[in-house]
Amino acid sequence: PDDILSLVRLRELKVSYSQQERQCFSATWDCGVSAGIYQGGDICCYSDSGARVCSDEAGVEIEYPQFCLTPGLRGTIPAGFTNTPYLQVLELSNNFLTGNIPREIGGLSRLKVLDLTNNSLTGSIPSALGVLADAVVLVQGNDMIRGQNK
Repeated sequence: PDDILSLVRLRELKVSYSQQERQCFSATWDCGVSAGIYQGGDICCYSDSGARVCSDEAGVEIEYPQFCLTPGLRGTIPAGFTNTPYLQVLELSNNFLTGNIPREIGGLSRLKVLDLTNNSLTGSIPSALGVLADAVVLVQGNDMIRGQNK
């Protein structure tokens, strides 16, 4: 959520490996909604162990009469990280992130680790990241990104 960007003194944000294996559930019994009337949106189901598994609409597949969920962090990287000037570690690897790397991340002068590996990022690596002389910047596994050593 964007609210995390209001944590001015945030030093580490580690949201790596949020993508999880696909799991299927009995729609009505485990998820509380019939696959036939599902209209889209977020959904949560309960596993046999009682664990709650949730996914947004992009991670939901219907294999009637089941829901198959692939939970994970999706969307674009917000440019608002400049609101977190003390950030030293930003780990967002192994998710479903898309879009460009925001050039504003180059303004995080205290950043030591930027790990964006294994997402679906596109575009070029912003030249603004070049000012992060002391940072380790990892972008491998984003096949549509330009400017990296493959």
